[in-house]
Amino acid sequence: MENFKMIESASGARITVDGRQILSFGGCCYLGLAKTPALIEAGTEALKQFGMTAPLSRYYGFSQQPELQVIEAAKAFFGTEDAIYFSTGYLFGMIALNGIADWYDVIFLDEKTHYSLKEGAAITGKPMVPFRHMDADDLRRVMRETLAPGQRPLVATDGMFPTFGDIPPLDAYQEILKPYAGWLVVDESHSFGAVGKFGGGAVQKFGLEQERVIAGGSLAKAFCAFGGIAVGSAQAIALLQNASAARGSTVGTASNQAVAAASLSYVKEHPEMLEKLRANTARLKEGLKRLGISVDDSDSPVSTFTIGNAQTMIALQKDLWDKGIFVGYTTYVGAGPEGAIRCAVFSDHEPADIDRLLQELEKNL
Repeated sequence: MENFKMIESASGARITVDGRQILSFGGCCYLGLAKTPALIEAGTEALKQFGMTAPLSRYYGFSQQPELQVIEAAKAFFGTEDAIYFSTGYLFGMIALNGIADWYDVIFLDEKTHYSLKEGAAITGKPMVPFRHMDADDLRRVMRETLAPGQRPLVATDGMFPTFGDIPPLDAYQEILKPYAGWLVVDESHSFGAVGKFGGGAVQKFGLEQERVIAGGSLAKAFCAFGGIAVGSAQAIALLQNASAARGSTVGTASNQAVAAASLSYVKEHPEMLEKLRANTARLKEGLKRLGISVDDSDSPVSTFTIGNAQTMIALQKDLWDKGIFVGYTTYVGAGPEGAIRCAVFSDHEPADIDRLLQELEKNL
């Protein structure tokens, strides 16, 4: 077994690892809600009432109140006609792309889109065509060169890419799809709660028309909850309910559903959480630019960059760790062969925390 570092506290700006307090800029707890009493209480009460096991399947006509609460909370938060809850955000691609499989013929995928969307696309058996990362012109080109007369396209992309936090031009994609009556499926796992005017994700950020758009993904990032959701029109969500991955999997435990519902409601009632995240995001990005580090100007809470080669960045990560600060060195989706340094800010970071990171980074430049 690997010699893992043991986390001994809730996730957030500060974590306890092997008895040591660490200032963390790793992971995805963007809204810093992991220790929020309202969420913990909701999960605890549901656990007491419903126990540890998952309920009888929706397939047999059963549900329970916490699942319905998640659906209603999601509809209210995202302003959509309907929603579906499932046990993990990784299922989103399988559920969405298979659920509406009769409504499109060819899938166009951003070349750096997440594994879950690529695997969901592969299961459909439909033709899969990549286009250059976040390049609307290339999408237009490959669509023109690939589609036969009468064929209907579907574009699948992340709403915010997990490694670099970059946000694709969804408005341009929707305009390209309109003449074809095509569909747009957006994995908002990292953008839900963190991007958009009210945290409604990249679809909200670009003010997309909801027709022929399905957004969804994990609640385990900004919302610090468990499970996944998809939101969209009532007609589309009804089809997703019958996708094999939705019918063949449980919806998770009531305690997870209760926490998810409580988190969605809490964030809607506390817009200051997103306001603070935006302020922290701006502070970090402005500070990195002053150090000569190139980062984008979006409202993504992720700032990722490369310095030197892999050995340089691994050494930087170790130096920061020795000083009680964690940043990620990652070779995850979208990172090149040398990897990258990924810094994420959360709502529970204080300005002094960000300044401390910047000061220690400067010493390594």
